[in-house]
Amino acid sequence: MKKFILIIFTFLICSQKPVISGEVALIGVIDGMICLECQKKVTKELKAATGENDVGVSWQEGVAFINFSGNTTFSEKDFKDVIERSGFNVGKVALIDEKIINPKTGLILLNKF
Repeated sequence: MKKFILIIFTFLICSQKPVISGEVALIGVIDGMICLECQKKVTKELKAATGENDVGVSWQEGVAFINFSGNTTFSEKDFKDVIERSGFNVGKVALIDEKIINPKTGLILLNKF
């Protein structure tokens, strides 16, 4: 019985997503956005998936970012999945330890990775 409980406990611990905390942002390059409607679609999907309001998307820059206001389990993989479900391709994605002010500064930070 102890062995069974240990196996279940280990499974539960290993299957949990890590919690990201502090002032962090996710940013990624998005290929295929060609207009304002594309930008609105990605913004809507990211807000719905994360519950965050501080989401920035720029079709001109080809980038999207999320500034998290608290702890989150939303990962880089989750970011990619949301963008791909929206019908776009994803390039580089990074977790950044600071708030992103706008898409241009976000791209500068992303290029450091």
